[in-house]
Amino acid sequence: MATTATKIRKPIMMAPSQIQLVEGLSKKASQKEKRTVSFAEIVRRAVDAYELPGDDDEELLNTVLDEIIHTTIETVREVKKLNQKLNQSSQLNQ
Repeated sequence: MATTATKIRKPIMMAPSQIQLVEGLSKKASQKEKRTVSFAEIVRRAVDAYELPGDDDEELLNTVLDEIIHTTIETVREVKKLNQKLNQSSQLNQ
């Protein structure tokens, strides 16, 4: 969690069901952590954990594709070497 020395109060509108959910999470976190975890702390944690859909997906996909390309090139290179050896070996046996 990003903690700063200065915090700014910001009123937010939430549905009653969201408020109940956050209050429940606050109670559960307080019991689990054996310390008071405030409503605001739950909201801050949620904000810190929030990621826009697809942000990491594209980066991960590019990384996986790069690795697939690299391993495919290496595999083709090794298959070519093996074929050369097999050809040489078959020529010697004739």
